[in-house]
Amino acid sequence: MGENELFPTSVVGSLPRPEWLIDGIEQHERGELTDSQLISYYDDAVRLAIKEQELTGLDEISDGEQRRFSFLAFVAERISSFRMISATELMTPEARKFVDDMNLPIGIISNPVIVGKINRTAPLVADEITFAKRYTDKKVKAPIIGPFTLLINSWNKVKSGPFYPTPEAAFNDLTRMLREEIMALREAGASFVQLDEPAIGNFVDYRYTRWLMALNQWRATDMEELRKISVELINKTIKGLRGIKVGVHICRGNWPADEAHLSHGGYENMIDEILEMNADQLVLEYATKRAGNFDVFKEHPWEGEVGLGIIDVKNPRIETAQEIVSRVRKASKAFEFDKITLNPDCGFASGRPWPVVSRHVAYAKLRSQTDAAQMLRKMYN
Repeated sequence: MGENELFPTSVVGSLPRPEWLIDGIEQHERGELTDSQLISYYDDAVRLAIKEQELTGLDEISDGEQRRFSFLAFVAERISSFRMISATELMTPEARKFVDDMNLPIGIISNPVIVGKINRTAPLVADEITFAKRYTDKKVKAPIIGPFTLLINSWNKVKSGPFYPTPEAAFNDLTRMLREEIMALREAGASFVQLDEPAIGNFVDYRYTRWLMALNQWRATDMEELRKISVELINKTIKGLRGIKVGVHICRGNWPADEAHLSHGGYENMIDEILEMNADQLVLEYATKRAGNFDVFKEHPWEGEVGLGIIDVKNPRIETAQEIVSRVRKASKAFEFDKITLNPDCGFASGRPWPVVSRHVAYAKLRSQTDAAQMLRKMYN
């Protein structure tokens, strides 16, 4: 694809892990596989993910996030300032009230909790990009956790309080860590850094937000305070960065739970925050009906690029290229067509234990996305 060709295609990040990788991880946990053997499993899984993405015709790929337990948990795997702590250990009576109502899979939820002064003691994902770049000539994007989602999941009054008495006290160290990582990703050759921000996507109804606040014993005066914090953290993280494109993925929830338990509502519920972000690209979900329509962006135009979600990652039915074309043409009434990148709504496996579709289905959907892009280029060129 030429550098300026219309409707480039990309992914949001994660792809389902092969069964043999899951088996290898479990063997390692039982002590039946050495560290070096497990690393070779991860290396092979990344090389496979790269090749399979290339075969779909994607213009920009990821490493499939094969090495990460989840889009969030990997922070504790890499940075010693954080420790994975289960939600059951952190549970408060106030938080317990939300669990049944939201059908939360509480047994598998763990968060990377701040347990020391935050310092980037190791790469978060820059080494993943360095490895992936050895095996492809394609552009490689780097999804990392966004600052607001990381903070609201990781600052806990009991565990983090001795180091940061309030969430605000952690702002500078947390954003500095992420800035340092983005600069390292630029040096590693990443084409795009994607800040994953499901916590902003939760502004549609606040149920998950209120649960996290109850779990971690946050005390905000109102939700408007959190909305301001979300923009402040993102802009503080990316201010003045040059030489690499940075986007924000406003995720709408990717649990394997029934859609009825996930947040519903359009982007009009968070448009003020969106328009104040200084990001190069918004990565939005629009294949899911939970995300509403495009009307708000007709009334309040976004001037930057758009990563347009046109593949429903939770539905195993494979979209036809014609369906995808129809979605993009509707979106072009709200977004400039020469600023649209095609991508799935979200990752296909944002956590190792919960791929939302099979590998076969995920790659078939990506092939449909490529076919649609080729059709659209003929129409608009």
